[in-house]
Amino acid sequence: MKTLYLECALGVSGDMLLAALSDMFEDGPQLLTEAVAALGLPGVSVRFSEQMIQGIRTRRVEVLDECPQPLRHLADLTRIVGTAELPQRVKEGSIEALTRLAIAEATVHNEPLERIHFHEVGAVDTVVDVLGAILLAEASGADRVVASPVNLGSGFVEFSHGRFPVPAPACAELAKGMRTFATESGMELATPTGLCLVKTMAASYGPLPLGSVLAVGYGSGTYSNGAYPTFLRAYLIEDGEEGDECEACHGHDD
Repeated sequence: MKTLYLECALGVSGDMLLAALSDMFEDGPQLLTEAVAALGLPGVSVRFSEQMIQGIRTRRVEVLDECPQPLRHLADLTRIVGTAELPQRVKEGSIEALTRLAIAEATVHNEPLERIHFHEVGAVDTVVDVLGAILLAEASGADRVVASPVNLGSGFVEFSHGRFPVPAPACAELAKGMRTFATESGMELATPTGLCLVKTMAASYGPLPLGSVLAVGYGSGTYSNGAYPTFLRAYLIEDGEEGDECEACHGHDD
C-alpha cells in the first residue's frame, strides 16, 4: 500500500501543491506539461524553476498565459476539463475540486453558482493547478492521500472585496470539516485553491504515517519568500496501514 502525504504545516496553495507533486518524481514535469497541452488553451503553458526558501531548494511552477483569456465560469472550466484527453478519474477529481471551490465562493457572496467566476486567482491558473495536482497525485500510484493539519496563517488579506482577517471568507468556508490551525505569520498561508484541493484529495488528516519514504517533493509558490518559510512537502510512503493513523483522523472530513 502506498500513501501520498501532504505536509501543510507551512500552508498550502494551488501552485505550492502542484510544484511539490511535480518535484516528487522524475517525470512529473513532463506529465504536467502534457496535461496542460491536453486542455487545448491557446498560449497557456507551464514553466519550471528552482527557488531557495531559507536555504532549502524547492520547485516552482508558473502558469504562463500568452493570450487574452475570456471571463470563465464553472461551466466553462468543467467543459474544458471534461473534453480533455485525460484519464476519467483525473477529470472527475478535477471537476469535483473546481465545483467545491465555486460553491464556497457562491456561499460567501450569496450568488447563484452559475454566476460565480474565478476573478480572484484567474481561471487559467486555477484549472491548471487543480488538474495538474489531481493528475500527479493519480500518477504517483498512491492508494490513499493523507494530509497534515493545514496552517491558515494570520493577519489580514486584501482582495477585490476589501480587507479581511485571515482566513478570508472563501478560505473559512472551505476550512469547514478540515483539520486546521493558525500561526503568528502575519500573512495568509492557505489559499482557496489549495484548500479545495486538500479537501478533495485527502481521505484523512494526521501525522506522517508509518512506512518507508519512497520520494519527497518540495514546492513553493508565488508568495513564498525568505521572511517566512512557505513551502509544501509531499511524501510518497510505502507500507503505511490504516491502523497507523491517529484514530481521531479516520474518515473523510468533508
